[in-house]
Amino acid sequence: MFESKTPFESKTFKRAYLIGSLIVWVSILIGTAVILSGTPYFAQLLPILSAGVLWSVLLVPAAYFWRRPKSDQPLPTK
Repeated sequence: MFESKTPFESKTFKRAYLIGSLIVWVSILIGTAVILSGTPYFAQLLPILSAGVLWSVLLVPAAYFWRRPKSDQPLPTK
């Protein structure tokens, strides 16, 4: 009747992971901006850091937490 969920499948864990990851990356971006402001290296480093943000905040959680909806009909067999 009730399905048992592991701690990694709960909505609370997913939200905490995303919020924590976002806080870490925002602090990394702000710290880098403060340290490298006024140098020519900031413009070169910003795309690299942005790719890290995109990967760890959007792509990894989407692949890790995504679940295919269960259907009532069984899959067709050949």
